[in-house]
Amino acid sequence: MKRHSLRITGTLLLSLVVLFSCAKPPTAEMEAAKAAVAKAQADTNANLYAPDTLKRATDSLAKMNTEAEAKRYDNAKALAQETIKLADQAIAEGNAGLERAKDEAAGLIASGKSLVLEVTNALNGAKKVARIKLNFTQVTAQFNEAKTTLAAAEKDQSSGNYKNAIEKGKAARTALSDILSTISSAVQAASKKK
Repeated sequence: MKRHSLRITGTLLLSLVVLFSCAKPPTAEMEAAKAAVAKAQADTNANLYAPDTLKRATDSLAKMNTEAEAKRYDNAKALAQETIKLADQAIAEGNAGLERAKDEAAGLIASGKSLVLEVTNALNGAKKVARIKLNFTQVTAQFNEAKTTLAAAEKDQSSGNYKNAIEKGKAARTALSDILSTISSAVQAASKKK
């Protein structure tokens, strides 16, 4: 009986050794995951507009490598598939982010140009108001600065630097709105003095 159980134990051990030595890493899937992450990392839009998703893809790739080194190949294969999905998602989100940024920059520049016309008209009208207390030199300097900022936003938009175009467009819009408010308040105050 002892011989029989030794034979069974020996056969079982040999089967386990053969089973574990035959398990192979999912090389093709892992290489595809590495390539997908490299492609996403090289994609400017993914880096600018989808950094969180890109980081998740990179983290997933690291986990995949850890699982493969630990010879947990099923986990590594699943993580490789997840990594590819996340890398592709980062590229797609980056492209969508670019389109949103283009639209936002264009909208800010258009509204800024509209505000330039409003400020020009308000400034010309304010010059005709008697007893107005408005520092025209200061307001004109602020107005010129806002127009310069808006022109810089437009230049950034033209060169495809939409993030900077958005920042400058917002700054110009805020400055122009403040100038318009200052002029309007001065005109109202002068009108009450009559």
